[in-house]
Amino acid sequence: MPDTRPLEASSHEPLYVQLANRLADEISSARLAPGQKVPTEAELMATYGISRVTVRQAIQLLTGNGQLVSHRGKGTFVTRAAIQQDLSTLQGFQDALRSQGIEPQTELLEFSASSGRVDRDLPQGLDLPVRLRRRYCVDGEPFAVVEAYLPAEAAQLGEERAKQLAVYEILQQFLGVRIGSADVSIQCARASNGVAAELGLDARSHVMLMQRTSYSVTGAACEHMRIHIVPERYTFKLSVPGPMELTSALRPTAPGASVAASHPTRAPRTARR
Repeated sequence: MPDTRPLEASSHEPLYVQLANRLADEISSARLAPGQKVPTEAELMATYGISRVTVRQAIQLLTGNGQLVSHRGKGTFVTRAAIQQDLSTLQGFQDALRSQGIEPQTELLEFSASSGRVDRDLPQGLDLPVRLRRRYCVDGEPFAVVEAYLPAEAAQLGEERAKQLAVYEILQQFLGVRIGSADVSIQCARASNGVAAELGLDARSHVMLMQRTSYSVTGAACEHMRIHIVPERYTFKLSVPGPMELTSALRPTAPGASVAASHPTRAPRTARR
């Protein structure tokens, strides 16, 4: 049962800190489970006899430390455990999920033989006309929209196999391409109205945008991918030898440009695919 005892006005701890601690205890004991909606502001005000300002300060404290996440118009929820992907290995997005025992629900949004030829989001110089778009869900909730651009030969795949095969499976098993390396960049970006709707986000929400261009062992570009990810659901990891000199990597960029996008990371050639 939740602890509904009155908060102590005479305590040295502010009321909002006391409320935050009560909610944190509920989360750590799993009485408030990951993904569960917490009581509304009005309910917390009535339960503890406190002001709306106090409730909001407590929610902001727990939101700031990552224990809660608020969705406008929907409420405040306990944060789900983040899914992780290790950038030290050359690994497909779906493979990264499966390696953690997560089998996402996938929905094919588009399979086009020619959309890549007129898509302005595809970097210039890449001859990858086939566009494949999927939505990934975990526990019934969308967390990523993947846009993949593939060689013309991938048009022979057909929608049924496009629904089932991961992108690297298409390249390696269907097209017989051996992946040698990949350039990866990650940035915070504003989602388009379409992507926001597909992820169930408010208009003008920000997403974590991962872009990847893969190369065959001969050095030819064979795939470009854009992954729009709900930020609180995903974590990228990278192991580097020696000290990581961040300041030396920063260079002047145009206003609004992404440092991450300006300095793509080359993944190891011998890693698991």
